[in-house]
Amino acid sequence: MEHDYRISGALTAGNVARGVIAITPVSGAPTSVAITGLNLAGAGTVRAWVTPMTTVPGTLVVETSVASVTATSFNIWIFRNSTATTSVQWIAIRDRT
Repeated sequence: MEHDYRISGALTAGNVARGVIAITPVSGAPTSVAITGLNLAGAGTVRAWVTPMTTVPGTLVVETSVASVTATSFNIWIFRNSTATTSVQWIAIRDRT
């Protein structure tokens, strides 16, 4: 690009949603929670990503993933080897096509 773009403050768009949710998992079993009310603008594919906020990835927090992604909701899955409440950051983006 020929120009620098600088943004002060928050960047918002109707096709992007993000947040953090605290999940108290079942130890040693997959646990899910629904993220609802997204209402993402656009007409294209919706993609969602998650990442746990943890200092013990791969040991106590084994995995996080998403399923059933739509323009209005998706499910976050976490697998953890304890019942410690874990915050999970998420973002969902819908193509504008």
